[in-house]
Amino acid sequence: MAAKEPLLATLKVCVLELQTAGSDTITDDSPCVTPLCDVIEMILRKGIKSGVMGLRRRDYWHWIEDLPQQDTCGRLSYLSVMIQSTIACTKVLTAQGRGRYFLRLALNRKTIAAAVQHLQHTQRLLEWYDPLFSLLGNEEHLEPFLSLLLVVSQSNFALDLQNSSFLDESWLLPVCAVYQTVPCRELGMVLRYQEGRVFVVDVLSRQPD
Repeated sequence: MAAKEPLLATLKVCVLELQTAGSDTITDDSPCVTPLCDVIEMILRKGIKSGVMGLRRRDYWHWIEDLPQQDTCGRLSYLSVMIQSTIACTKVLTAQGRGRYFLRLALNRKTIAAAVQHLQHTQRLLEWYDPLFSLLGNEEHLEPFLSLLLVVSQSNFALDLQNSSFLDESWLLPVCAVYQTVPCRELGMVLRYQEGRVFVVDVLSRQPD
């Protein structure tokens, strides 16, 4: 019998908080979103083996993008469409960012359990996980994990996928605000560019007319 897994207990707490959130739709404003995503990510990472001869560091996104792309009729599956949408997103550049974008997309589309079920039936990818240290490589842990993900999939998520540029670095998304400016000689603020991102570094005080 497998030992008790603390990450499953943490996920169960997150699921209970999700069920008692008191809202029909779960958005980024919900305090349970970040802890839920964080613990799912830790479970997907635990016990994953390195690549050939340990030269490549694997992340869970690497097996997600390597899942079978067609259904039994030879058509592109809905999972493939989600994978291609993730790859096409220019706001995330790393394996971590793409994995996190995919997880948020899967929550929105109620397919997060389905992705893990596809892994479960793809033996060559399931073998990436160490059966002694991972949850996904251990059947006694994998089944309750899937059961909890199925419960998660019953919730209605409406996470903002446009606000994704910081997923390469953090689950904590910045506040996204849209402002409309009018033509004038001075914008009223000083902008700086850093690694392709725009930051407001100073706001000019209003001068008397």
